[in-house]
Amino acid sequence: MPGPYPRRPGDPDRIGDHQVIARLGEGGQGVVYLATASDGRKVAIKLLHPWFSGTVRGRRLFAREIEAAGRVKNYAARVLDSGELLGRPYIVSEYIAGESVLERVHRDGPYDSAGLLTLAAGTASALAAIHAAGLVHCDFKPANILTGPDGARVVDFGIARALATIAQPDRDRRGTPPYMAPEQVTGGPLGPHTDVFAWASTMVFAATGKPPFGFSDDDYGHGVMYRITHDEPEVGGVPEPLRDVVSVCLLKNPAKRPSATDVVSMLNNRTTSDSLPAGTPIGDPLTGHTRTIACVTYGRLGDRPIAVTGGHDRTARVWDLTAHQQYGPPLRHDTAVLAVACGRLGDRSIAVTGCQDHALYLWDLESGEPAGEPLRGHTGAVVSIALGVLDDRPVAVSVSDDRSVRLWDLTSHREAGPPLVRNNSVMSVACGEVDGRAVAVVGGAWDQSVRVLDLGDRRATGLPLTGHTNSVMSVTCGRLAGRPIAITGGYDQTVRVWDLATRHETGEPLVHTCAVMSVAFGVRGGRPTVLTSGADRAVRVWDLATREQLGDPLPVEPTVPVAFGELSGHPIAITCGENLAITLWSLGAS
Repeated sequence: MPGPYPRRPGDPDRIGDHQVIARLGEGGQGVVYLATASDGRKVAIKLLHPWFSGTVRGRRLFAREIEAAGRVKNYAARVLDSGELLGRPYIVSEYIAGESVLERVHRDGPYDSAGLLTLAAGTASALAAIHAAGLVHCDFKPANILTGPDGARVVDFGIARALATIAQPDRDRRGTPPYMAPEQVTGGPLGPHTDVFAWASTMVFAATGKPPFGFSDDDYGHGVMYRITHDEPEVGGVPEPLRDVVSVCLLKNPAKRPSATDVVSMLNNRTTSDSLPAGTPIGDPLTGHTRTIACVTYGRLGDRPIAVTGGHDRTARVWDLTAHQQYGPPLRHDTAVLAVACGRLGDRSIAVTGCQDHALYLWDLESGEPAGEPLRGHTGAVVSIALGVLDDRPVAVSVSDDRSVRLWDLTSHREAGPPLVRNNSVMSVACGEVDGRAVAVVGGAWDQSVRVLDLGDRRATGLPLTGHTNSVMSVTCGRLAGRPIAITGGYDQTVRVWDLATRHETGEPLVHTCAVMSVAFGVRGGRPTVLTSGADRAVRVWDLATREQLGDPLPVEPTVPVAFGELSGHPIAITCGENLAITLWSLGAS
């Protein structure tokens, strides 16, 4: 965002309950101020110019539009409040420290290909969220996209449509000429398709340094508006695969343009296709943690693929894998986050985190707010969590360095009876199903065993599974040839596969050259696949049916947590490293 700049004579000292401290910029709609709210946080306030005062009814409708805009979260600057100052409407929104795409291009020139695709995915996801909330931006442009530590964020969303409720009809349809759609010029109906056209124009600017129809050549932009309605866009400088996407978004006929959601899918299909070789990083690493990342899991937020990570910086973070950026603010804790799992609680997508303070925390991933009271009972750090279903109720199973395994009913937010295991050193847990019964598979440390616990009758089923010759550090569950299996990795440098129905190890172990600290199961090209990570700075991909290692190891930091995921129907590996970054890797087959 431009500025901050000193206040000018005549600028207000206060707007509502907010102390004005500086100017951030001024445009055709109003002046934007930096202010301090009553709770001390910084906010941005747009005070509209006097000629936007309108009627009482118009201002009431304006307030209703701004209230609706407050429903958009995580990809855009949140609208916090609105009101009037001496008859002039104002809007209070979240202050985002960062520079705009306009400033970035003016300073450093066009984006490179990788940065451009990341920007395109993030901003298209933002538009999809805005449209899903029933809003249209109507002034999407490089100056309204801020790039900061949390990725690209959109500002001024919903304000353009709200302005139409208080302003007299005008001939320029309230847009910025180089980024206006043909229907804004000709007087046609505006809608989400208008934003898609502006998004494409903005991406052309980011790629080439100029919008697709040139800049305004006079004070009113008549020349550029003529070209928008009559000429073909100039997109030759936009690199593939973005050029094809941008071109269809710039069609004159609004009905032929894709939706923002379609744009997101198109971008994914072009960046995570079968043609992308296995072992290739997808996009730029995702960054945000400030200390070691301890855990990672894959999940979904609605139809959106996400990863959730936890770390020693006392945060868990949600990552939008489509947009390649952090989703919302960090989920803050008082101690290190050592374990995390994703699932659903009713109609909500949730994460459950386990911490060094002995507690489990539930989070609503859409809002970023707690989804209930902390679950307390452990007397040591929670080191592993798995989610499952017992009697149609969502449950969590946790293990702790207090040498216990505990079962939690997530609906009632209570522990479901006494510990499943007590006074036995445990390191990891996974949930599965055997013959229709919910089970937890637990890896031990001191006795190198694997236990299978029936969650219904709360006891071990049969004798421990033995074969490891050192501590079992990671467990996951899956299916092989239609049969339920557990996969375990340990300090003995092996990965072992267990048939949970027969209680026997199947096939030869997968042999590493160092301790195996993390395992993850998934399906690649229709074949059961496992990812393994250890202290040898490599993540290995294995075909479980043939026991063959697939391709070269993925070069990563040592002892990284790893997760198996999916992006646009294609399998991916998600790794975290000592470089505090999350990296997505193509696994090459769908």
